[in-house]
Amino acid sequence: MVKKLRMGQIMDSLWIVLICLALSGFMLYKMGPGLIALIKGPELLTAEKDLAEMEGKYVSWEVKYPVDIYMETTKTTKVNGVSTGTKKHRTSWLVIDEDRGICLSIEVPAKRSNEMMAQSNKFFAAMETETDVTGSGVQVAGSLEVLEGEELGYCRQVAGSYMLPTEDKVYHIRDGSIHGESKTNIYGISAIGSFLFLIVLFIIVKTLRNSAKKLIDRYLEQHQDVTMEQLEQDFAQAQEINKVWVGKRWTFSPKMGPDMQHLLFDNDQLIWVHTESVRSGRNVNFYVRWNLIDGSERQVSLSSEKKCVQVMEKYEQFAHVVVGNSAEYGYMLRNDREAFLNLKYRNKM
Repeated sequence: MVKKLRMGQIMDSLWIVLICLALSGFMLYKMGPGLIALIKGPELLTAEKDLAEMEGKYVSWEVKYPVDIYMETTKTTKVNGVSTGTKKHRTSWLVIDEDRGICLSIEVPAKRSNEMMAQSNKFFAAMETETDVTGSGVQVAGSLEVLEGEELGYCRQVAGSYMLPTEDKVYHIRDGSIHGESKTNIYGISAIGSFLFLIVLFIIVKTLRNSAKKLIDRYLEQHQDVTMEQLEQDFAQAQEINKVWVGKRWTFSPKMGPDMQHLLFDNDQLIWVHTESVRSGRNVNFYVRWNLIDGSERQVSLSSEKKCVQVMEKYEQFAHVVVGNSAEYGYMLRNDREAFLNLKYRNKM
């Protein structure tokens, strides 16, 4: 008995554990490197650093010589599926790395475009007056990557128009992004992954704390006139339907709610059994509900209404139990308990 109920507890929560664990593992695997990089902070891309060795790392760099925009991306906003227009999303700039004597690519969000434009104006003004660019530049931070695809083509095209040479490898920093993910995504998805992992731990701890053996021992402690042998014998003769065992004296189930603090109840304490379906969004959950003489309630969730009805019908063998889904039963139990008990329960007295 204990072994079957214990296995039922494990199997009932196993699919939730596996799904949460898989999602959590995937999210943390994808976001983990970026999260670690964010926690450690960016590495300053100083003049003596070799770009090839820094490739893929989270770096920060001061842009002092932005030349021109070579690409601009826009984002379409929609309300209720209807487009409300487009707005500037990000801009990519050709910039000069004076220390290395090469051109780099810097991509910034639209909200920082004005900073880059102001710095570019300072740069060209200094060139016209043949003076140095004064003040600090625009600080950017992101993964140092190699520019590829059409972006590389646009970058080379703009560089050519200014007669600036480009290397075989053009390095690119996407401000606010690590390995292609924004900081918001990294923090948000990592938080969700961690939350799912905590759910897994909670389910495991709760299952261990409320193991079948502990719950049965607790029941025996609260009912000194009942022995383990009696429970074992009744369980062995019980009719099992969808992990609900209906015995002559007790009902057993590892899926029993609502608080998962019970595995069984005495059928002599049962006054009403009925089924219920509860809609949650697009899903429908099906329940068998048991009302006991002490006013408490037990329930079990099954995969279909048919299975719930099969369990409910097993209680027609008990003369003292009201069986059925009539709304009148629920109304009477709530408003005239004595009349409800007179329907059947007092027949056994």
